[in-house]
Amino acid sequence: MSNLNFDVVALQETQLDSGIKKFDNFALFNSALESKKHEFGCRFYVSGEFLKYVKDFEIINERICCLRLKATWFSCTLINIHGPTNKKTEETKRRFLRFMTAKYRSNR
Repeated sequence: MSNLNFDVVALQETQLDSGIKKFDNFALFNSALESKKHEFGCRFYVSGEFLKYVKDFEIINERICCLRLKATWFSCTLINIHGPTNKKTEETKRRFLRFMTAKYRSNR
């Protein structure tokens, strides 16, 4: 990623363990299932120069995580969402939408 000149990248289907993994010049902020299935998973890649702006990382579940950034004049929250695909049942998609709606309303 460093050769692409991106400071923050949201990735899905990363299938790694939850948590923060720091390397020499970047860090990975992961959310995933705590099972051995290695399903779903969202991740933020953050370059080393940009790590100083990371204020918080929140794992909602294996499909949703948030990265809070603090700059001089403002803060912002990046939300990484891996929604159900068209192959999933309508009930699965409705359940996910209800969860997202409830989560959004609870944070207003």
